[in-house]
Amino acid sequence: MQNVALIQVNYRFGNNVFLPHSAGLIRAYCESIPEIADNFQFLDFVYLREDPTEVAQRLETPEVIGISCYMWNWEWSKKLAEQVKKFHPDCLVVLGGPQVPAQPYDFLESTPYVDLIVHYEGEITFSEILRERLRDNPDYSRVDGISVRGQEGQHIQTPGRARTQDLGVLPSPYVAGCFDYLMSEPYDFHASQETHRGCPYSCTFCDWGSAVFTKIRQFGDERLHSELEWFGKNQIELLYNCDANFGLLSRDLSLTQQMAETKKTFGFPQQFRAAYAKNSNLRVFEIAKILNDSGMNKGVTLSFQSMDDRTLEAIKRKNIKVHNLQELVRLYREEGIPTYSEIIMALPGETYDSFSDGIQQILDAGQHDGLNIYVCIVIPNSELAEPTYIAEHGIKSVRMPVLLQHSSPSEDPIVEYYDIVVETNCLPQKDFKRIYLYSWMVQVGHCLGLTQYLALYCRYRKNISYKTFYERLLEYAEQNPKILLGEELQVVSDVFNGAIQGGDWGLVLPRFGEIIWPTEEASFLNLVCDKGRFYEEISQFLSSLLSEGEEANSTVEAELGGLVTYQEKMIIDPHTQLVVDLDLEFDFHEFFDSAYKGKANELKEKPIRLTITSDATFQGDLESYARNIVWYGRKANRSRHSDVNVRISGVLPASH
Repeated sequence: MQNVALIQVNYRFGNNVFLPHSAGLIRAYCESIPEIADNFQFLDFVYLREDPTEVAQRLETPEVIGISCYMWNWEWSKKLAEQVKKFHPDCLVVLGGPQVPAQPYDFLESTPYVDLIVHYEGEITFSEILRERLRDNPDYSRVDGISVRGQEGQHIQTPGRARTQDLGVLPSPYVAGCFDYLMSEPYDFHASQETHRGCPYSCTFCDWGSAVFTKIRQFGDERLHSELEWFGKNQIELLYNCDANFGLLSRDLSLTQQMAETKKTFGFPQQFRAAYAKNSNLRVFEIAKILNDSGMNKGVTLSFQSMDDRTLEAIKRKNIKVHNLQELVRLYREEGIPTYSEIIMALPGETYDSFSDGIQQILDAGQHDGLNIYVCIVIPNSELAEPTYIAEHGIKSVRMPVLLQHSSPSEDPIVEYYDIVVETNCLPQKDFKRIYLYSWMVQVGHCLGLTQYLALYCRYRKNISYKTFYERLLEYAEQNPKILLGEELQVVSDVFNGAIQGGDWGLVLPRFGEIIWPTEEASFLNLVCDKGRFYEEISQFLSSLLSEGEEANSTVEAELGGLVTYQEKMIIDPHTQLVVDLDLEFDFHEFFDSAYKGKANELKEKPIRLTITSDATFQGDLESYARNIVWYGRKANRSRHSDVNVRISGVLPASH
């Protein structure tokens, strides 16, 4: 029997660890073939990111090693391959996964310790590699879908392998029992699940966008239902859906119903996360409603990447129409289902003005629940990484450490990297910094909630646009470096300056746990813990902003005190009490209820008492607060109170 080692490592997230799904698929398929099962023995999976030298040393005489690679383990995987060759020189080292280069000749030249590269889907290809291994004189150039060194040392890329059309030939690693032995390990496991493969879109920034992936192929219902039962019985905390467009297929609704029933029976999975269909529809809404009712929803994506027509054309992308977004936001909000949208900085064709105007459009459409703004990664094998595309759009990128947000920092000397777009034909690098800092300001203030009510008030009471509000707030922070927001801005500016020189994007705040935070979440946590001082300083900004020109009047000053108090009390902080009563002279609650519906109703001067109820208090536990409100809760909009009763003259209307 020849030993085979399958490797798929990821970072730990506290005590949470992902099961090695891709490696499991390969093992389950290979073990279903009698010729392989009779001649090869699969060693235990390597799934924890440990010292690669130690991992290589303790492998039990491996004959073949297969490593699944992506950006979060690429450098580690290459180091492991090198060490395997050192300690096991006769071992056949095979690399696969999205990160391996489609044009591998330079790579193979620089990595003599790698024998084979598997391109695209790997289950059948890896099985044929093992079968070839059984020959007296193996010739791997007979295997389709790989790159290999020939017998004379030349590089050979064999014909591409057709996609697996009948996914029913691939057994489930969960149902096959590949991971059963791991369930006694002391980790809270997360699991990944595919319900289909392929993507009908061709976005240039995405490696799903390659034409070879366009056709949708489905896994069978029976397999998926059996997997759900396995997740429930084995107490999988988070189920991560790997589809490009969950909700695209009609059967996704029944799968979600089955998932909810599984949780009802077993208590698990507790949370579900997916990349939802790019053009959201009523099926996605029904899916979200089921998940929300069962307490499994981590937020629903109403998808964008840019709001600029020129940029959308450059990246081969179409968006939800803005009027459709308004209707969808209204529909989700009426059902109490949190949503979020995502956009990307520095895409080809984007300028500072088109980007900031795009954020204005999204907020004006009513998307206040969540907006996540990301840097643009040059993903290997995507169209955006092709030399002709780079030249056409004047793309300049910087290589920097991967932002491993919410992972646990370690003393691991092996750093993973990616390339980030910092300049294009339309965006000089100085404007990229403007975009980054503006995005930070919008996310800290609006998306995480610290200034959302203040911005809504300015928009609907004083006709000050969101763009103006957040640009002016950013200027205020720049001009006042000693206020809390000014201090945070300086930290973030320093992080940016270091990152574009090849430094880290993330921040570790020890009082909130040994967790890596993106800059906007780190700033939110720092500010919310001193929110009394923060809102005192913001009051001065508001007074200045609202007293300019024709808006200067006594009404503004009369409303400001209650407005800032309302904003402060509606944000959940680490010391929030279970019940808080708030007396106001103006009915801000009704005003904001209308504003969220896109209506500029009058702010009524009438005394009200708000009773704000929290379903959880943290009693000053900063780590628990950060984990539940920011890490787990950001996309579910948990930073603001949702359970509020209004009492007016002894009458208690319905909750809001």
